[in-house]
Amino acid sequence: VAYEPVWAIGTGKTASVDDVAEMHGFIREQLKELVPDADKVRILYGGSMKPENAGALLSTENVDGGLIGGASLSAEQFLAIARAAV
Repeated sequence: VAYEPVWAIGTGKTASVDDVAEMHGFIREQLKELVPDADKVRILYGGSMKPENAGALLSTENVDGGLIGGASLSAEQFLAIARAAV
């Protein structure tokens, strides 16, 4: 499952870590009502993930990965995000 705020699509704007945590928590709770093994479902965050914010976003509860958009066009930026994920 992936979440990207509609206002973040193609804008370069990123949601705050608090907003991401709240929305991903909400998604997780909804999944628990719909799916028997909801805790096994990965929830990805999209919305201008970049090297500067990847560490904070990826360490947020219920954020299991990211959808990398524009930053994936630069090998250097993409690698920096990948490093933040481990």
